[in-house]
Amino acid sequence: MSPDPDHPSPDPKAREFFSQTWCSLSWTPWIPFTADKEEFRAIFKEPGLYRIRPAGKDFLMYIGDTQRSLHQRLNELRHTLKRKDLMPWSDPLIEAPSLWAWQDAEGFMYECSAAPLDASLGGRRGMGNFLLYRYRLEKGESPLCNFGRFHPRYRKSTNRNEKKRGGKLAEKHLDNPAGGTSMPPLPVGGKPGERDWMRCEWSQRRPLDGETIGIVPHGAGLYLLFERDTGDLVYIGQSPDCAQRLRSHAMKLLDEKDMLVSWYIEEKPVLPHTLKERENDLIGNYFEMYRKAPAYQFRNGK
Repeated sequence: MSPDPDHPSPDPKAREFFSQTWCSLSWTPWIPFTADKEEFRAIFKEPGLYRIRPAGKDFLMYIGDTQRSLHQRLNELRHTLKRKDLMPWSDPLIEAPSLWAWQDAEGFMYECSAAPLDASLGGRRGMGNFLLYRYRLEKGESPLCNFGRFHPRYRKSTNRNEKKRGGKLAEKHLDNPAGGTSMPPLPVGGKPGERDWMRCEWSQRRPLDGETIGIVPHGAGLYLLFERDTGDLVYIGQSPDCAQRLRSHAMKLLDEKDMLVSWYIEEKPVLPHTLKERENDLIGNYFEMYRKAPAYQFRNGK
């Protein structure tokens, strides 16, 4: 098909999320996964963040962070994807199965770019959430391999211990739900913790105790935890059953500081990756305002 002069193909260079100064970080040039050892040495050996795109396309496949050497992490990933006959396990490279599935289905040739970041675990993870948030605001959707998203016609490999290899689904099988549509970003508005933050209708803050747990609706949604004494927002979460998740939080926090909680329950059923997208939008907006993640967000290394 010849190019349409009235609707030209988008110029990948015009995308802000492709630039070498995106979100004020110092990104390497885009380097193909097929690059030789010498060219690939341009990837930093420090911890930091990385992004992956299909060559010639105007979107990202994945945004990630690592406390290891960026060079080591990405070099291991590109070599893992060289094997065409078997989908990789879901550990230790969590994005590898999804990248492999899209590569197998669409013939994508990947390129990567990395940015060093000397920060705490919370600082690096928070920046990763912020990058995903900024990408979603600019592109209107998530990268194809973040938040557990997957190709609709493939099933995912388990971890090495479970030993269930993924692959292409038979024609008779229904689509993988993880291949469902990415939800647009939450509308920006309000301040973190306010009742109308990001245009969600948050409940009033209540003590995280048995009485409150008894009135939290069972359903998929988002929740916020606040320190009772200071009122500071310290954790942002999501769950397919908020009542059950908050009951678990209440049990764990019995010997810790008193907490307040506020929640937002989705009106309609949502897919797991949608909840994670919404949670990320909240963390990303918080990070944009305060240049840090909520105090308890990554306390357990998650």
